[in-house]
Amino acid sequence: MGLKEILIKALMDTLMGMGTVFSILILISFIIYLFKVFFYNKKSRPEPVPAAPAAETAAEEDDGELTAVITAAIAAFETKAAPVTGMPLSQADQQYVVRSVKRRR
Repeated sequence: MGLKEILIKALMDTLMGMGTVFSILILISFIIYLFKVFFYNKKSRPEPVPAAPAAETAAEEDDGELTAVITAAIAAFETKAAPVTGMPLSQADQQYVVRSVKRRR
């Protein structure tokens, strides 16, 4: 058996293996799709409740309070020793500046 026959056999084995795997994956995908078709029940899903409009003043107060808390935490961190090394922080290590705080929803 020469090199050419060995390479052709290896290529055929590779194609058979990959073909089998992809065939099974397509079959599993089709079965999952059938679950959605047969077992999906629209009546069992709750209807979405419309959200009440949020109060603008409460959000503004919370942002100010949150900014104050973060700034106080950074100030307390800068005045204390570094927790890992136990050495005081130099001016070069203090690079924290709170520019703005935005709430993500």
